[in-house]
Amino acid sequence: MEQPRVIGYVVSVNGFRLKVELSTEAKSSSRATPDGVQRAVAINSFLTFDLGAGTHAIGILSDLEARESYDPTRDEELSLELTKPRRIASVQLLGTVRQSTNRSWLFDTGITVLPTLDTPAEVANPEVLSGIFALPPLRNRPRGSEDDNYDYPLEIGYLTGDENSKVKASFNDLFSRPLAVVGNTGSGKSYTVASLLRGVIEHEGLQSADADPHIFILDINGEYANAFLEGEAARHQREPNKIYLNGEEFCLPAWLMNGEEICDWLQASEATQEPVLKDWWAIAKASSAAPGTYDPLQVAIGKIDSAIAWLDGNTPASNFDLLISHARQYAVDLDWDAFDQLPNWSPNNQDQWRRVSNDREVRDRLGEFRAALLEAISQRQNEGVNFAKSADAPRFISLHEFRDPNLIDRSTDQDSNKRIDQYLLTLKLRLRTRLDDRRWQSFFSFEEQDVRSYEDWMGRLGVGQAAGSRISVLDLSMLASEILPFACAILGRLLLESREMLNPDVRSKYPWLLVLEEAHNYVRPPRAVEDRSLSLSRRAFERVAKEGRKFGLSLVVASQRPSEISPTIISQCANFFSHRLQNPDDIDHFRRIIPKQAQRLLDQVTVLAAGEAIVFGSAVHVPSRVQIRKPSQEPWSSTAAPYVDWATGDSFPLASVIESWGLADVEQEDVVENVNAVHMPVDAGEGQDDDDLPF
Repeated sequence: MEQPRVIGYVVSVNGFRLKVELSTEAKSSSRATPDGVQRAVAINSFLTFDLGAGTHAIGILSDLEARESYDPTRDEELSLELTKPRRIASVQLLGTVRQSTNRSWLFDTGITVLPTLDTPAEVANPEVLSGIFALPPLRNRPRGSEDDNYDYPLEIGYLTGDENSKVKASFNDLFSRPLAVVGNTGSGKSYTVASLLRGVIEHEGLQSADADPHIFILDINGEYANAFLEGEAARHQREPNKIYLNGEEFCLPAWLMNGEEICDWLQASEATQEPVLKDWWAIAKASSAAPGTYDPLQVAIGKIDSAIAWLDGNTPASNFDLLISHARQYAVDLDWDAFDQLPNWSPNNQDQWRRVSNDREVRDRLGEFRAALLEAISQRQNEGVNFAKSADAPRFISLHEFRDPNLIDRSTDQDSNKRIDQYLLTLKLRLRTRLDDRRWQSFFSFEEQDVRSYEDWMGRLGVGQAAGSRISVLDLSMLASEILPFACAILGRLLLESREMLNPDVRSKYPWLLVLEEAHNYVRPPRAVEDRSLSLSRRAFERVAKEGRKFGLSLVVASQRPSEISPTIISQCANFFSHRLQNPDDIDHFRRIIPKQAQRLLDQVTVLAAGEAIVFGSAVHVPSRVQIRKPSQEPWSSTAAPYVDWATGDSFPLASVIESWGLADVEQEDVVENVNAVHMPVDAGEGQDDDDLPF
């Protein structure tokens, strides 16, 4: 053939879809060209069309069909001719390519001139394919930088059926904006995540001691230890209800919770219990603050409460004077001079055991002072001014404070406490139950692990250290399903808010990546009836998806069911790796977001092999079907081989399960103690609705 690359000619132009009539010689799916054997007449092969001036349109072959045709003879004699099938290929245009000064091919998604009829359709040569797939778009040039070495083409695999055509993606774009990796179980999601992250930590440019990548994996199935940890750390012994960080026990201190989380954790009712609980949380964190960071107004309230308590007791009057003297030192704006003239003492103002005869007036005035101080605290918080960095700050609270039975009472005055005590009883009961519930032990083991500050906790994650952990595998697989969403919500919210505290000029530096494995378990779409923990977790990660980019925090969302992930999160994903999907809802979901020119690729999503994915998004030039590169270290996610395993005759290791559950050495008295803890006496008022209050 004179033109070995030509396989046919354009016979129809319909928008950005072409019909190419294949030549009679183009019968094989492969074609021998000067560059070797290449894919030609095959689904997903790439064809080019010369537009002149060194520019070519490029498209992907999406359909093949044979049409019969009959042309009568021109003479008048009647004759019989056999029909000849016309073989037609449908091609979807993707963009244009042109040669640059250094002879490399540059891709552009824009098409200003369309091929005309009879334009030859040629097999794309390897250099053209390399310009599309091996040279991805460059993204995110740092502000003020003139260095062109600011992005890197990260290899993710090769075109299915063509091992020589490597597919690379923009390093910056993949890890600076949310990325979704979806597919049925066994389709290769975990391998894809491991492959991408291994590509980060194994990159030669990130091997120096100065390199500081931080990647956090919420591993709820315990499968990534083998992919990123070495030796015993990859096979660490796990116990129920514990969190592990890179093979070592880790904690998620309860004092990391903010006001919203503590209310959801204790299921506080909105009308009455939430205000009291938030005050309690603020007081507890203020009392734990370092010198100079306490809240003077909160101290003044405590002194006033003590003075009111004195009115109910039989202690020397000097205590009352001392308490008032202390209160006025912390709340200098109140009219204390007028108050000094208010008490009427009996029998006289000198007797050591004198009492206040006008108790109601004094008590009412102290109540007014207290209300004024609470209003001042509220106003100050609305203006963003506080001393304990607000109740939302991750400030240490000792375990003793959590177990203080009077702590919640400190957030209400004496009269109010008596009136609403029956409504706070359920709140106190829930708190005691949570403290005694072993499932929450990772939230209260911080003193055992000597984690007594936010700095200590972040240091365990390797943050703020010159040689910190590059990948932090947070193994949450031993947590109960009720606890998991709370743990994930706190981690996601705290990582984002930590970055929000940075100055605007540096907050996009030192970027972090957060991997949400099996995300459909804790970022589900909103439902009419749902657990408060799921709502809390969804809102936390929706914030990360929407706001994390500008603060340097990005997401990798891995899930079997993309239709069961919050639409807000999916809508923010800039790149997608779609492995095999079977559910029509999941497939239809992607049809609405995949680029129009590549929607025919989605027809193949049900027949993808393990490890194959349809990759599309802003990190690559064009959507393509890719065989993902295998990671150098694989996660614990292999599929069982019943034929081999059932034939070995080995019995199920039940003893190991019993040991992991902690059932091997349980004493009978421990069982009795646990039963008593579960069946705690419940006050008759607990059955009342917490919101059914008379005020």
